[in-house]
Amino acid sequence: MKKTLISSLILSALPLSVVFAETDNEPTARIDPLVVLGTRPDYADENLAGSQDIISREELSISHVNNTMELFTKIPGVYFSRFNQGIINTDIGIRGFAAEGSSPHAKLLIDGIPSNLHNGYSEMDQLFPGNIDTIQVYKGNSDPRYGTFNVAGNYSIATRSDIAREVEVTMGSYNAREIQGYWGEQTGNLQHSYFAGYRESEGYRDNYDIDKYSIGGRWFYDLSDDTSLGFIARIAEYDADAPGYLSREEARKHPTRSAAYARQDGGNKETQSYSLHFDTALRDDLTWSAKAYYNYYERERWVRFSEVGSLTNRYDEQDHYGFISTLSWDINEQWALNWGLDIEHQDILEQRFGTIGNMRQRDTSNVSRNFDYDFISKGTYLQVSHAPNEFIAWNAAIRADRLDGDFKQRNNAGVVSERDIYDFGTIVQPKFNLFLYPTDQITLFANAGRSFQHPVSSSAFTDGNRSAREVSVNDGWELGVKWAPINSLELRVSYWEQKAKDEFVLVDGLAQNVGKTMRHGADFGMSWMATEKLTVWGNFSTVDSEIQSPGADRGNELRSIPSYTASTGVSYLFTPALTGRLHYDAQGSSYINEANNGGKFGKYNLVNASMDYATSWGNINFQVNNLFNEYYEYVYDNGAEGVIYSPGDGINASVSVAYKF
Repeated sequence: MKKTLISSLILSALPLSVVFAETDNEPTARIDPLVVLGTRPDYADENLAGSQDIISREELSISHVNNTMELFTKIPGVYFSRFNQGIINTDIGIRGFAAEGSSPHAKLLIDGIPSNLHNGYSEMDQLFPGNIDTIQVYKGNSDPRYGTFNVAGNYSIATRSDIAREVEVTMGSYNAREIQGYWGEQTGNLQHSYFAGYRESEGYRDNYDIDKYSIGGRWFYDLSDDTSLGFIARIAEYDADAPGYLSREEARKHPTRSAAYARQDGGNKETQSYSLHFDTALRDDLTWSAKAYYNYYERERWVRFSEVGSLTNRYDEQDHYGFISTLSWDINEQWALNWGLDIEHQDILEQRFGTIGNMRQRDTSNVSRNFDYDFISKGTYLQVSHAPNEFIAWNAAIRADRLDGDFKQRNNAGVVSERDIYDFGTIVQPKFNLFLYPTDQITLFANAGRSFQHPVSSSAFTDGNRSAREVSVNDGWELGVKWAPINSLELRVSYWEQKAKDEFVLVDGLAQNVGKTMRHGADFGMSWMATEKLTVWGNFSTVDSEIQSPGADRGNELRSIPSYTASTGVSYLFTPALTGRLHYDAQGSSYINEANNGGKFGKYNLVNASMDYATSWGNINFQVNNLFNEYYEYVYDNGAEGVIYSPGDGINASVSVAYKF
């Protein structure tokens, strides 16, 4: 294992680099996060040792995408499954968990509000790049703030609240058209901002028309110097047709085609989010933050996966209500204490019907799912932080979660059957972070922690023995170093491991146990400000996974986990007004089943380029994605119906004009 790690680090050091935040080398209870572009925002003070990375507003301002998850391409160790199937377009993964949604493993927060669907999918398409201030990713087990889905880390998105007025119009390939508008003001004690965005595109493949919009607002009022009250509201909708999956031969010869059987595929999704935010300083050393929220998700999809399959209607409606409280006490200059608690109630309707002519068929043979259930999660944590001197800082926490709920299934005769949730008991998770500062140029960090993965949908409920199933427990740790040998060069390297027992993967939405698993990998990053005009950044991450439970798949890799990810870029200031960027994004191949049959798929090497010209009134951006028109694809093992393929986008370009007033 040591030889593998050393080899990985040497190889990764050759071509790649990463950007870090500036540090002042003062003793603190956290390591400064790695930053893709720009400096660390003030809110990123979370006592987390390890892989914490940020995309800044500067980078987001030049991004234009059909689906919001594409914004994560510059984050180290994030990999992609690009389904390209209408409203089910892209999913991302970290730390050796599948990016196709089969292993829910990352918590999504938008302005601190949980934004995962019940099954763990991250619903980000409610946001446009023009309304995002920063994207922050933490990979690891040592963050005590979240319970459900915080298996391998979390994604935190902050929407904009800056004082600005701007409108941006974009035209691009595949008849892509987009308009985004943002207005932020400060009126006395009231800070208020508004956003509206609309995008439409015919897509790279046939039968891939999309229309999406999002509108939202923020109102934050300072009740006093120590207290503020805020409200955030957002409504979004995404309508799209889906091109379906192709055979291997057809996908590679005619990647722009739509499958003939998929001409009726498509769907729409609607998202609403409303949240109240209260922050106050009870005294100089004691602060309290509280959030209450309501999220609504509605998704309807018409889908057929192969010629031999049939068209089905899938409908989900979810209401999520929640409350979050955090109390922080700075006991003295060396000691601090944080106490948090949260509760979330989910009310879910989940249906799947066979169809004839896009009409639901309700006879018994055509109804595969008609669930109505409640799912409740409650959690609390206590964290103590200590920085005894300028050379060391640490924090430790204990978190506990409990799950509850009830389940109803209705058949076509109107008969309702009920189930109880499994008795998972109190799920206890210790967390630990350590920082060492041997010199002003070096920071050593270590973390360890436990997280859990819980069954979702009907798999979380039983009409039998409630003690027959447990959550999957995940134990992980990471060791690393951040080093700045000279002012213009910074490096970060770390090694991590994560072990799980009773792990499950979702097959057609239902949990299948794969037992004991092991994951490990290495992350490397470097940034070099070569001159005042030239900056080079990049990253490289390796991932290995293994099924360790006895059985036919023992020793095999888990499916849909690429062996490596890499991203590197160059930014050059040609003139004070003209900036050029080049971005290389790569991903290794992976098996498409736990049996490791049929070969590996998914490897790609993509190059994107952009130019920005700053004017007296705004900015003009020209970007080209997949500059060399490389073929790449998402591949899925559809069981008895065979392996199916979905090609990724070919070369495409866009021009954007932003007017600031």
